[in-house]
Formats: sequence, structure tokens, C-alpha cells
Amino acid sequence: MDPDELKVQRLNVLLLGGPQSGKSATGNALLGSADFPSRLCPGAVTRECRLGRRAFPAFLRRQGSEVTLQLRVLDTPAYPSPGLSSEQARERIVGNVERALDPGPHAVALVRRADVPFGEEDARLVHLAQDLLGPAWRSHTLLVLSHSDSLHRAGMRGEEYLKQAPEALQALLESLGHRHHFLDNSAAWLQTEGRPLLDKLLAIARHNKYQALQLR
Repeated sequence: MDPDELKVQRLNVLLLGGPQSGKSATGNALLGSADFPSRLCPGAVTRECRLGRRAFPAFLRRQGSEVTLQLRVLDTPAYPSPGLSSEQARERIVGNVERALDPGPHAVALVRRADVPFGEEDARLVHLAQDLLGPAWRSHTLLVLSHSDSLHRAGMRGEEYLKQAPEALQALLESLGHRHHFLDNSAAWLQTEGRPLLDKLLAIARHNKYQALQLR
């Protein structure tokens, strides 16, 4: 390996989520920026793929040297959403992954709101991930439960929430190796949210020896 390559670690993250799931806000937390539009809206905010990039100098250490993390985050159209078929969503995502996340995503953030019931839309999103990435997607994926501040206001802790979750959500979490992260959408990035989330995605990529997922 080229010595210069040892000084840089690339991490490609694919965001998947439904309308108003907090997907774009998750991308902004990872990047520590406002690259992706994120606001309260009756429908889906993200209708096209958007790429965000950031370099984090001295983020890691390897063989006694500091390593820069080169992060690329691809935000995708909210799915399922009105006017967007699974075929259209697949076509948009595939084309942009091939252009922007070469050689593919190292980790997937599957984003859903913690404060809404698990239902058919979640099942359709999981089916899309499976269709795009094949069965290997589960070993590369972190379930991000956004808007966890709503749970805090209701006096509920995260683990208590998971114990009371419906069987379908518990089954999904089990299939992902119980990898999850509660995202507080009211918190500042630097203080609490971005680094822990990024660390978990990096750990997933490291566990998979930084092998990128291949689109089917």
C-alpha cells in the first residue's frame, strides 16, 4: 500500500429513510454542516440525491500516525413517498451511488423516527434496501432512531422504548445485530450527536474490513 494511503481512511455512507424521517438531519449531523435541506414539511424534503463531503484531520491513528477521515455522505430521495415508485427510487439511487460513492457504500444509515409507529412504510423501505444491496446490507447497516428528544420529553429512556417496540421493529433490529443509535434532533452537533454516530458507522465499516457494498 502507498504510504500516503495509510494517512487517509475513506468512509462512504448511504442514507435511507422515509419522508420526514430525519434522514437529511442525520447527514448534517455526520458532516457537522447544513449541506442537506432539513425542515418541517408536509411531504418529503429530499427528492433527489445529494452528496456531502468533509475531511476530519487526525480523526484516527494507524501504525503510530495520524489518519485523516475522508467522509462522503449520500442523501437519497425519501422513500416511500407519493409519486415515487420503487423502480424510480432504485434508478435514482443506483446512478448516484455509482457516480458519488465509488466503490460503493461502506455503511448504511437506515433512518426512521422514534416517535412514530412502525408500519408498512418501514417494511417497504427495508425491501428497497434489500433490493438495492442484497442480503449483505444488514451487516453494514445502523438503525438510526431520530427525534429521540421526543422520547426524553415523554420521560422514556431509549432501552425502555426498544423493549416496548412492536415485534416487527425488534425483528429488524435483531437482523441488524442490534446496531442502533438514538439521534436527538434538538442537540448541537459538536456537543453530543455527530461524533458518536460517526464512530458507530466507522466501527461497522471496520468490522467489515472496509469492504464496500455492491449494488445489485
